[in-house]
Amino acid sequence: MNWLERAFLVLLTSSLAGCGTVVPQLRDWPYATDVQGELMVQAIVRSIRCELRHAVTTAVNDDIASAHANKGKTYSDFLDNWGAQLLLTLTVVEKSTLSPSVNLMPPSPASSVLNVAAGGSLSSQATRTEKMNFFYTVKELYLRKGEECDASGEERQGSLLVKNDLKIASILTSRINTVALGQARAPAAGKPNVLSHQITFQIVSSGNITPSWRLVRATINPSGSLFNTSRDRTQDLVITFGPLDKAQGGKSLIAIAEQAHFASQLASGVSSGFKAALPQ
Repeated sequence: MNWLERAFLVLLTSSLAGCGTVVPQLRDWPYATDVQGELMVQAIVRSIRCELRHAVTTAVNDDIASAHANKGKTYSDFLDNWGAQLLLTLTVVEKSTLSPSVNLMPPSPASSVLNVAAGGSLSSQATRTEKMNFFYTVKELYLRKGEECDASGEERQGSLLVKNDLKIASILTSRINTVALGQARAPAAGKPNVLSHQITFQIVSSGNITPSWRLVRATINPSGSLFNTSRDRTQDLVITFGPLDKAQGGKSLIAIAEQAHFASQLASGVSSGFKAALPQ
């Protein structure tokens, strides 16, 4: 093995020693530690729970306030026997590719020129997916007089799900208004009346290195990128509102709502899989 081959071997092994060859951290550098990842998860859960509580409270209180113009009739009563099933999915995909090439010009007779081109490619990919399910009843989410849930001082911890308007209140208000305006009946217990809300944030960062060396009888990496790396972070939230299952003591949604939540979870997983497989 000559010095040129040794150089390529060293470069090949050292370049892929990190990205795509170890389990990714949930947070980016310089906060890429288990502790910082845990802080991010806790910040996400606290922030989402607060927004859920404000969304439910806003939707119900707005309905109560408008009841004065509706002869005292409220249209949000069905929420008393509803709950919310949440699925939080955190996916991190790290990829790296090494594509060295060399153009050799060994000694040849004066009447001819010998040119030898060689190249190779080595890639690695590491994927980390974490799924967390949470369940709340609408009654426990509703903020009664004197109760507060303030996430304004929450640190974002690298997540766009924290301190962000996730538009949860709009889906509840829209469903209540369809009943108030006579466009649909109020959801009845045990019926396939399910509300689903999904938010996905995807952040992709990438970089490449393209060095080139020209020697007397060889050109190393004459064209193309030598080393490419990318990091794809997807944070997905699925919220399913539906009637409580009385047979389970109100500790879960009815079967139809659970099936709808599972279908959303499956669709989210398939979508994340396709995104991870696509080149960045």
